[in-house]
Amino acid sequence: MGLLYFVIRRTITFLPTLLGVLFISYIIAYVIPANPVRAWIGGQRVTDLELLERIRRDYYFDRPWYEQFYFLVSSLLSGSLMDPIRHKPVFEELSYRFPITVELAILGFLFTLIVSLPLGFLAARFKDTIIDFLVRFLALFGSSMPSFVLYYFLILAFFVATKSTYLAGIPYPSASCIVFINNLPSSLPIPLNYLSYIIVYVGAVPMFGAMICGEFNVVYETLFRLWLPALSLGLLNGGFIARILRNSLLDALSSEYILYAKARGLSSLRVWSHAFKNSLIPVITVLGINFGSLLTGAVIAETVFNIPGIGRYTFEAIIRLNFPGIIAATFLFGLVYIIVNFIIDIFYGVIDPRIRYK
Repeated sequence: MGLLYFVIRRTITFLPTLLGVLFISYIIAYVIPANPVRAWIGGQRVTDLELLERIRRDYYFDRPWYEQFYFLVSSLLSGSLMDPIRHKPVFEELSYRFPITVELAILGFLFTLIVSLPLGFLAARFKDTIIDFLVRFLALFGSSMPSFVLYYFLILAFFVATKSTYLAGIPYPSASCIVFINNLPSSLPIPLNYLSYIIVYVGAVPMFGAMICGEFNVVYETLFRLWLPALSLGLLNGGFIARILRNSLLDALSSEYILYAKARGLSSLRVWSHAFKNSLIPVITVLGINFGSLLTGAVIAETVFNIPGIGRYTFEAIIRLNFPGIIAATFLFGLVYIIVNFIIDIFYGVIDPRIRYK
C-alpha cells in the first residue's frame, strides 16, 4: 500500500502544479510592455483596425487578466485553443512537432549515456590521474561553454569542412506506412486493441514508425541528420553527469559496507558493482531531469540546427508574443517534467531498497 499511496498522492498534486506553472508563465508574458495582437498580424504597420479589434475580442485582450487566463487555460484543456499566427489548434501544432523532439531527445540521451557513464566510472577508478583530470575538465567545459558556440564549431567541422551530415529536413515514413499504423486499432482483434494503440503512439515518432513498417532507409536518414545535434547535447550534458557519477562512486567506495565487503574478501568486481548500484541515485536524478529537458525541446539546439520541434516552436512563440503558443508549450513542459520526476521517484525504490514510500 505504501507505493500505491505514494502514486495517488503524487497524482493529486499534478493539477495544482500544472496550473501554477501555467499561471507564472502567463503573468511573465502578460507584463511584457508590448502589443501581442499587433505582433501576430504584422507589427506597427497594421492598418486594419477592425481586424485588430476582432482578434483582441477573440482572445480576451479586452477583458481583465484573470478572465483572459481562464479563457486560455479552459480553451487549451478543451482542445479549442487556436494558434493566432498559424491559424491551427495549438494541440495540432504540438502533436506535429513533439515526435520530432522525441527523436532528438532519445538520440541526445543515448549520447549522454555513452559519454557520461564510462567517463564517470573511469574517473573514479583512476582518481587523481590524467584521466580524472580530463573528465573534470570536460565537465567544466560543458558547464561553462555557451551551447551555441559548441553547436557552431561542430557545424563548421562536420557540415562545412567534411560534409558528413545534413542540417535541414526531417525524414518521414511513407504515406502508406502512416495509414497502416493509424488503422491498426480497427484492423486488429479486440484483445489486441491496447497493444495497437501503443503501437500507434510509438509509431507517431517518424523513426519508430519507419522501423515498424520496415522502411530502414528513413531510419538511416534520420540518424544521419540528427546525430550531430544529438552529439552536441551529449557533450554538453555528459561531462557534468560524469563528474556527478565520479563523486558518487567515490563516496560509495568509502562507505562502511564497502569496507566490510572488502574485509570479507569479495572480489574487486563485486565491490565495484555494489558501489556502482548505490551511487546511481544522484545520477538518475540528473539523468531524468536532463531527459525531461530534452523532451521539452532543446530550444537553442533546435533553432541552430533548424529542427522543427517543440523547442523551436517555443522560441518562435516567445519572439512573436504568441500567448496561446506559450501557454500550450508551458503545459507540455510541466506535464513532461511531472511525469519524468514521478518515474524517477519510482526508480529510487527499485534501485535502492532502503527507500520506502510510506
